[in-house]
Amino acid sequence: MTPDLRIQQAVVFADARGVKVVARSEDFDTPEAERIAVLFGGRPPGVACPLAHFACPFGTKHVAVVRVEDRPGPGDVLGFRLLVLARDLYRHLGDPFAISDRYPADWTATGTLPYLAWPAEPLPERTLEQLDAVLKHGDTGLLLGATQAVVDGNRVLLQRSAPDEALARGLWQLLPDRSRADLWPASFAFSDELGLHLAILPAIPAAGPEPRPLTEEAVRDYPPSSYELNLQTAVESGDRAAVRRLLARGTVDDMIRLALYILAFALAVALLFRYVV
Repeated sequence: MTPDLRIQQAVVFADARGVKVVARSEDFDTPEAERIAVLFGGRPPGVACPLAHFACPFGTKHVAVVRVEDRPGPGDVLGFRLLVLARDLYRHLGDPFAISDRYPADWTATGTLPYLAWPAEPLPERTLEQLDAVLKHGDTGLLLGATQAVVDGNRVLLQRSAPDEALARGLWQLLPDRSRADLWPASFAFSDELGLHLAILPAIPAAGPEPRPLTEEAVRDYPPSSYELNLQTAVESGDRAAVRRLLARGTVDDMIRLALYILAFALAVALLFRYVV
């Protein structure tokens, strides 16, 4: 079944006076956009946001892919460009950075904006060369540790004084397709109120709900496991088939669900034989 390819868009500005949606598509959920902009957090003193991206649920049936950047003007104005797409479409794509890159932001827009439309095609398949470049030019230990930690179901918070697009984009290149469809990243946010799976923050919260997110030290010391090791080995050895298989692997939830299906099937077969024989 073809997913809904329509994409709503909106432009939101936030400053000390509050949050305002200045342009939006027809039937756009303005309160939800305002809520997300508020949860991004208030600007800490002296912290700039030249360019960042994040993705998060938008209501129950949609996903927001958000580009954030400082805008000129009186006061500390922060601009949010939201692209809102159906969850089914996002599951087919799974890369908020690539989604945002396809549509340039128009910060001068006002009033009603047209719907955008994703072409009826998937994103290009990630290549071995792309993953090799990520590992060679990035912080390999941090990238691999964070990748495995996120795949294992942990939240990861990293402290930086400014957005780190390269780190967030690189980590998202390393994740399996299925994980990317279900997890939410931010290359920068002023707070952890959005509760994302990977977030780069100017300061790590001192306390929060359990289980506590992993910080950089814990991620660097994270025990190597099968996905991380197999991916690194496949990339370094140039094994394209292995890379393709690893990127297509299911999540832990998928594996648990499959195991439960197998168990249920085995019980049904056992009961059938018990009453037939």
